[in-house]
Parts: sequence; structure tokens; C-alpha cells
Amino acid sequence: MAKHRNLFAKLALFLMTCLCLAGGSRAAEPPSAALEALRQSDVRLATVLYRLATANDELCLEHVGAAGLVLHDSSAYTGAVRDVAVRYFDFESAIGIEGAVPGSPAAKAGIRADDSLIAINGDAIPPDESREQAIESVEAAAATGPVRLAVRHGGHDRDVTLEPVRACRADAEVAVSDDLNAGTDGDVIQVDSALINLIGGDDQALAAIVAHELAHIVLDHPDRLTAAHVNRGLFKGFGRNARLIKQTENEADRLSVTLMANAGYDPRAAVRYWLTYGPHLNDHGGFGSTHLSWRERADLIRAEVDRVSRETVRPIVPAWINSRTQPLR
Repeated sequence: MAKHRNLFAKLALFLMTCLCLAGGSRAAEPPSAALEALRQSDVRLATVLYRLATANDELCLEHVGAAGLVLHDSSAYTGAVRDVAVRYFDFESAIGIEGAVPGSPAAKAGIRADDSLIAINGDAIPPDESREQAIESVEAAAATGPVRLAVRHGGHDRDVTLEPVRACRADAEVAVSDDLNAGTDGDVIQVDSALINLIGGDDQALAAIVAHELAHIVLDHPDRLTAAHVNRGLFKGFGRNARLIKQTENEADRLSVTLMANAGYDPRAAVRYWLTYGPHLNDHGGFGSTHLSWRERADLIRAEVDRVSRETVRPIVPAWINSRTQPLR
């Protein structure tokens, strides 16, 4: 998956939606305001994922050393917005740092918004480095101990050392889109900007969204669906394809409750999310659907909240997730 940041029109749409939700009435804003809104959403999303991924590391099949860096690459911004983005984010290398997750190793090391990444453990960042490559390099460095970064800000270089913490292997990014979706390919969780705008500042609702997608990763659903030869394209809503996809969606809804509880979020927020926003979302259930209706999802999650609320030991590791080692049938 990759960020969709190449259309100025989509950035303008993103900003206009933000203004409407905030009660704004201005007809036009400079693109820098849209870019700042996008940054804030990226950091907010990364913060929620960091909390979920570090609190649930015992449940995950794959782990990384999480640093709390929120990275982006200059090549993601193309077309009319590119020059504005390069200036606004002060890119001094191919990889910029949008920000740092509060309380993370990056924040504790003094990483600042609009630092540019120059080197990782002494290896210089190539001029054509992508965000994905930079993340992989940081993860590889973290696997062997502390991570030394050279960063540049306003033409001045400095060295910082991060002490990563163990977390589930997962990444997250905002996709600039007027759709109301979230999804994962098993590596990256994408949340559409319009969905983030819909829920406003409700971080509990955002945690419910991210926990559902992280649950797919914990349960290895993307790879298991592929191994089962499930069509997730044109024919996903028919027969065995629909049945197995719906099975994984129900499992992710159930496990999301545990992931939220382990991270200190209120899992009842997942019920409120569906009752509040379900009528607005893209998949309402029905014939050929790969999901339950929003009312059914709220009921399923409510029943799981009742079960999880009786658990007293943290982290909760439900025995039923052992099914993730079995093929989907």
C-alpha cells in the first residue's frame, strides 16, 4: 500500500472536510493548511497504532522494535502540491519526519517535526529512498540494539540515539480519499482521510478502527485468505469467497475488543462507533456482503465486550486465536 498524495484536489477536499467538521466557513485555504491537517492525522493515527501495537506484542506473530517515528518521503507528493510540500515540510533529504509519537523512543530522543533523516546507523539515506525502505532500515537497525540516527533541521545536523520497544509488526498511514474505509494488506493499515474526518477528535473511535485492522494482522488473515485462494476482487461477494471474508471480519471484530482492552482503551467505544457511524459507512451488510450489517456488528462486539470485561489479567490472550495457524475452510 502507498499513500495517495499526488492530487492537489484531494488535499483540498481533505482540508474542506476538516473545516466543515470544525465549523469553518472559508471557501479556500492555502495548501499548507491542508498539509498540516494531513500531518496531524498521520501523527494521530501513528500514536493510536503505537499504543495498540506495544500493548499487544504478546499476541503477535511478528515483532519489531518500535521507535515512534512518523516518516514520509518527498516523492509521495507529486503534481501541483509537490513544491509546496517540499517547502512546507522542509525536506532536506528524501525522508522527512512528520513527527514523533508522544512518549515514544523518538520523542524521548528529541526528534522534532520536520527533521530530515540523513543516516541510520551510519548508512546514508539514498536520494531516491522511499518511506517503506526507510521504515525497513529502521526496523533492521532496531533488531540489533539501539538505533543511531543522523538528522538535519534548518541546515544543522545532529545525532540522536533511539531505544526501540517491542511491538507488533505493523505500519499505518492516512490515505487521502473521500471514501469511508480502512483496510490492511497484512503490513500496512490504511485509514481514509474522510473516515478520520467523520469521527472528528474521537480517539476511542479511531482506536476501534485501528484495532480491527490490527486484529487482521494478528490473526494473519491476509495471508490465510491468499492461501485459501479467496478472491477479494470482483467476485468477493459470492459463495465461498464471501463466507470466508465475512468469517475473518467477524473474528477481527471480536479480537479488536481484546486489543483495545489490553491497550487501555474502552472497548465499549467499538460498540458506540458502529451505533454512531455505522449508518454512514460504505458496507451495510445484505446480499453479497462480506460484512455483517452495522447493527449486527455492534451486537457481536457488545457480546465480546461482556466476555472480555470479566478478564482480570493483562494482557488478555484469548485461546481461540490459536486458530490462526489453521487454513481457512
